[in-house]
Amino acid sequence: MPRRISVLRRAVMGGVTAAVALTTVLSAAPAHAVDESSSTGINFELPQRWNDDYKPGTRCTPQGTRGVYVTASRRWFKQTDGASVENSTNATVPVTHTVTVKRSETTEVKAEIKAEGTLATYLNQSYGFDYVDAVSWELSQKVGPYDLAPHTQGRLVWGFVMLDVDAQNVTCGADLTWHAVGKPFSGTNPESRYAELTSEGAID
Repeated sequence: MPRRISVLRRAVMGGVTAAVALTTVLSAAPAHAVDESSSTGINFELPQRWNDDYKPGTRCTPQGTRGVYVTASRRWFKQTDGASVENSTNATVPVTHTVTVKRSETTEVKAEIKAEGTLATYLNQSYGFDYVDAVSWELSQKVGPYDLAPHTQGRLVWGFVMLDVDAQNVTCGADLTWHAVGKPFSGTNPESRYAELTSEGAID
């Protein structure tokens, strides 16, 4: 099993570190190119809900207020790029890469129905994380550094942590409870940039 050398929400704005005797070959990888099975660590634990705001049947005020009840259904890594790396030295070396292609992700709603407001706003209220409508890797931004062991090869990948959600528009009724309006819909919201280094064993 490849060893992953990073954690969820790791800051990948890091500084530049020279990697002595390190060969890096850039090769673009399409979205969803990595294995997303639960045994690989690519699927991440879902966020914990803070409250039941906007849940149909719960209390609300004032009458006529609108909102969106969102439920997180899957958190996953969307890979956009990758680089093969190897360390032929006798010492651990830091691996970095400079972004050469800007990549951006924005909130996507998978239906003709649109949220009454942004999904990120309701995710923030319900889950308490700093969700955004868009996130990007900018040109010349640095990926890493991550340490690569002596005489090993690996794969440096980067992209975005995405959150799939189910959603329902709601309105506060005359009985001061939330009522569903229209059909449920789904969407995907970008959560953060993400990068990791996967060790692929000894150099052949």
